[in-house]
Amino acid sequence: MKRKWLRALTLVGCFSTGIIYGSIGVIAILSLLKLKNGGADESSFFVLLEGFAPGRVLNWVIIAGAVCFIVWRFYEAFADPYKLGNGAKAILLRTGTAFSSGADAFIAVSALQALFSKQVASLTGEPTRQRSMVAHLLETDWGRVVVFATGFIVAVTALVLLFYGLSSRFTETIKSNDFTKRWKRVVHGIAYFGYFSRGVILGVTGFFFLKAAFKGNSGYVVNTDKAFDFIGDHIGVAAFFIIAMGTISYGLYMFILGLHYDVDAGKNK
Repeated sequence: MKRKWLRALTLVGCFSTGIIYGSIGVIAILSLLKLKNGGADESSFFVLLEGFAPGRVLNWVIIAGAVCFIVWRFYEAFADPYKLGNGAKAILLRTGTAFSSGADAFIAVSALQALFSKQVASLTGEPTRQRSMVAHLLETDWGRVVVFATGFIVAVTALVLLFYGLSSRFTETIKSNDFTKRWKRVVHGIAYFGYFSRGVILGVTGFFFLKAAFKGNSGYVVNTDKAFDFIGDHIGVAAFFIIAMGTISYGLYMFILGLHYDVDAGKNK
């Protein structure tokens, strides 16, 4: 029964995450090609889905998936199913796994706000709601601390995703017998490209939250869409395209992980 529940958690969680980031990557490329006016952001994506009946159903599926993903991440962090152990590197990886669930919690919150919030997110990806929230926080005595802590957690999560990708530890969670040697290398490449791109976007987002805290100015806050814009404006169109393709790769890897997740990983260690 436990095995079936774990399988269900990973399947629903991975597929929901795959839908979101695959779609965000596609929207980013459409924006780059001037075929769409922004909207490469989680909140904007959910507002877009909310505009038609099947999309509302999908929003609830994604919320359920995000919750499943959070439960799964904490299970990985605390139950240690892959037998990472208690060494320094293992503790760092397991702590990072728990940290990364914060991004999944943000997905669920974004979807709920799209469904119920009176202040609807912009379809063009403008971080109006995020900046309004940060501006309100900065007016309080403890607001800067909260904004700084948010930026710090997001930045740490970005580093964790980069480190996790470089460690190749993620490959141990996939049934290796499902792939030939060549396809294993392909999956590895898709996974690292995805983790790297997601880490870059979160790194930019975290940096500007930290800057907003230090400067006491909510105007510095960016979301995923504006993080893409920053990359395009300050690094170049090629970098924008690479990170957008990497975001699609992250979504694709989530589908692969959901289909081929090894619930028995680590049992023979």
